Amino acid sequence: MKIAFVVPRYFKNIVGGAETLIGSVANKLSERGDVVEIFTTCAKDNRSWVNEFKVGTEIVNGVPVNRYPVDDRDLDKWIPKQLAIHDGFKISVPDQLEWMSESVNSSDLFQALLKNRDNFDCFIFGPSLFGTSFWGAQLMPEKSILLPCLHNEPSAYLEVTHSLFRSVKGCIFNCKAEQKLAEEIFGNIKGADVGLGFEYEEKDQSPYFPDEFPYLMYLGRKETGKNAHLLLDDFIALKDDKRIPDDLKLVICGGGSFTDLLRPQAFEREDIIDLCNVSEDEKQSLLRYALALVQPSLNESFSIVMMESWLEKTPVIVHADCPVTREHVIDSGGGLYYANRKELEVVINLFLTDKEFYQKASLSGKEYVEKEYSWGAVLNRFDIAIQKIFT
Repeated sequence: MKIAFVVPRYFKNIVGGAETLIGSVANKLSERGDVVEIFTTCAKDNRSWVNEFKVGTEIVNGVPVNRYPVDDRDLDKWIPKQLAIHDGFKISVPDQLEWMSESVNSSDLFQALLKNRDNFDCFIFGPSLFGTSFWGAQLMPEKSILLPCLHNEPSAYLEVTHSLFRSVKGCIFNCKAEQKLAEEIFGNIKGADVGLGFEYEEKDQSPYFPDEFPYLMYLGRKETGKNAHLLLDDFIALKDDKRIPDDLKLVICGGGSFTDLLRPQAFEREDIIDLCNVSEDEKQSLLRYALALVQPSLNESFSIVMMESWLEKTPVIVHADCPVTREHVIDSGGGLYYANRKELEVVINLFLTDKEFYQKASLSGKEYVEKEYSWGAVLNRFDIAIQKIFT
């Protein structure tokens, strides 16, 4: 097949779940012989969206990446509407369209897609909440496929979002729970779940911390949108109330800053360790020697870090109110979920005291990733999804 992927930003070693997923699938399709190109903008930072890369085409991991400048944006129009949508306020359809018009767009990119509409069998757009996806998919709806990375949040219920899902030829989902959510909101949709594949190379790893101690691991952006601030609150309360062992620590690793979480008291504690950028080998070591990875986010469409944790035979603890991560835990047997602080306390102490259960969860998670998310399994599901969409 000849496949074009359209994503708002993309570059080598990019940190971001949707971009990593799209880029990895594109690379593997190219390796097996499909003709694949990526169309994106010149932006690097996902907050400023400033044009940092040169306009033009470069080869990234064997795939041509075509870059075009981000259009000027009127943030005075976009920001109030973004805040209103985030907070669940109803805004009019004209305001929704203006919100999407002041999103990340590129007129030059759209022109390039039109020029190439006959050169590709399909155009895969993602994630859904960007102008590049919304407007780009309208250019050739008969060939447009959405890779939405959908979350159960206010933006999913907007008329413009409904219009996007109903206008494309079909969708590729990251898991069954995401597909179920989409069908509950938008009705029957052609497509299937695909996900991301993993290749694992086990390495001899020394503990990241010279003085070994039990610790929980949070791996992800330091953002309230990921519920990192609530995890801090729960951990501090459980420690201060002597509900979990004194020597247990919480390691926070990822981009962003504690200042974004509005929890200055966390800086002063010896049982909370803040790490920023670590290498892949260091991340592997951190996961391997952790008691568990804690994924408190409610807004996930796949969760790469869970799979990475399981490949290191480390169980995961997820929030009960996230259908995607809860589904992974139930299907794999590789961890547990919690709905409140008391349940988190029970789960942590169970992992510390029930060695048989802990060992079973450790092995089950790894087996799940190896079976369901090998590249062979993922590419097979991709082919099935494409067939369903175009038949």
